[in-house]
Amino acid sequence: MTSTRFTLALHNRTLQLTREGLGFIMILIGVGLGAINTGNNLLYLILAMCCSFIVVSGVLSEMSLKKLSVQGQAPAYLYAQEPGPLKLKLSNHKKWEPSYSIRIRAAQSRQPFTLEPEPYFFFIPSGATIEKPLMLTAHKRGHLKIATCRLATRFPFGFFYKTKTIPFKLETVVFPAIHPVKLPEQSEVGLEGEGTVQPRGEELHAVREFQPGDSLSSVHWKSSAKTGKLRVKEFQSHNLQSYTVFLNLTHPATNQPVPEEVIEERVSEAASLIYHLIQRGHEVSLKTVENQTAFGSSDAHLLDLMHTLAFIH
Repeated sequence: MTSTRFTLALHNRTLQLTREGLGFIMILIGVGLGAINTGNNLLYLILAMCCSFIVVSGVLSEMSLKKLSVQGQAPAYLYAQEPGPLKLKLSNHKKWEPSYSIRIRAAQSRQPFTLEPEPYFFFIPSGATIEKPLMLTAHKRGHLKIATCRLATRFPFGFFYKTKTIPFKLETVVFPAIHPVKLPEQSEVGLEGEGTVQPRGEELHAVREFQPGDSLSSVHWKSSAKTGKLRVKEFQSHNLQSYTVFLNLTHPATNQPVPEEVIEERVSEAASLIYHLIQRGHEVSLKTVENQTAFGSSDAHLLDLMHTLAFIH
């Protein structure tokens, strides 16, 4: 990584002098001193040429950053600490001039996400749009909103590292991180608390019409009397159960909220239990101090529970 020194910031742009640029300026100063002391016209010509390099570097880098826009297409949701696909598009709206050696970086040094690999566009023709697939990794659950990004270039000579901040609208929801967890046995019953589950047991699943081979003991007499046809009770499979995942974000003794790092651990544990139980085919309900969700095992139910956990505090 190129080290930089002497940063100059102005409005939405920054200009940093690179190590190579610092060396070039030191040579420029030496040539200037030599020209003044000796009065050699050749040294004056070299000095003028070196100064023109700096001017040309500033003009070309500004032209390269001019009239560029960035668009991103992220999935509707991500899991924290897990990479997700991101399509990044860089458009050059200039009519004649292409752009060279453009990097896209976060607007601030500390961001709740990372992009891999770092977006780099070597050549963007005039009026063209270049698309690159990337992997976006969010570090925290919740609402991820990116409003700006930085375009950076060292073009053409690498003497300066110029950046420009431009709008960049990207929004997605980050679900809690999913980790491997030990799932409860079907006969195991948990106590209410954080990160524990409780089986609901075998319950009535549906009522359907009587079919040959059904036991008379399973006939639902009340429904049969209403419809005039025999209807039987259908129970859940013996191999699949319904579980309630308890999430408690307060200390049981003081009834005060637990520290933030403990909250994140408990939310991640609850999300992991829900995720793996539903993947196994079980019905799951999330219970908090305020309310309890319905039971379900569908993908839509999983997304609803993850969405709830993404914003719970």
